[in-house]
Amino acid sequence: MPGHKFNPAHLQRLDNPRRRALLPPEKILRDVEAAKASVWADIGCGAGYFTIPLAKAVEKVIALDISLEMLQELKKRLAEQQIHNVEAVQSDESKIKLADSSVNGVILALVAHELHEPQKFLQEITRILNPGGKVIIVEWEKKVTEMGPPLDHRLEASEVDAWALHAGLGKGRVWQWSDTFIGLEYIKGIDTNQSN
Repeated sequence: MPGHKFNPAHLQRLDNPRRRALLPPEKILRDVEAAKASVWADIGCGAGYFTIPLAKAVEKVIALDISLEMLQELKKRLAEQQIHNVEAVQSDESKIKLADSSVNGVILALVAHELHEPQKFLQEITRILNPGGKVIIVEWEKKVTEMGPPLDHRLEASEVDAWALHAGLGKGRVWQWSDTFIGLEYIKGIDTNQSN
């Protein structure tokens, strides 16, 4: 049941010690080898849970969110930490405000279950990725856990795989960071046949 959007008024839920223990951003970025790609887009960046550690590891991060409130909080945190290699962009879900083949990597953390048009969205991801670029999707496990969205809002990995395949993305690695969160990697293949 994708489509439900996170309420920015509950910002404190996005960054708390319990979540950091189960979903440590620095470890995840090492596991996905984020530093091997120089320009990343963090789509649905929120207040910077992944943006800020990613900015410390790569050349440039383009942080996109539909919420102006989230982007304002992100900018405040970037200024406090004197981080200058992040471009914050307000963007629509179905039309990402980036040029074709403009990024080497995309991170989509706890956002896929909120998408209204997931296949169209992943086609946009494919459009902005360089050939060989990767998208990392971090999501809630499809089971009841002590935090997170209701079970009927969560996604099966096979569902995300089907969306990615339709968008011309090939399956890469899978991570299980805790009993709450999983990671899925998809790669834009140079010779991938897209079904547009």
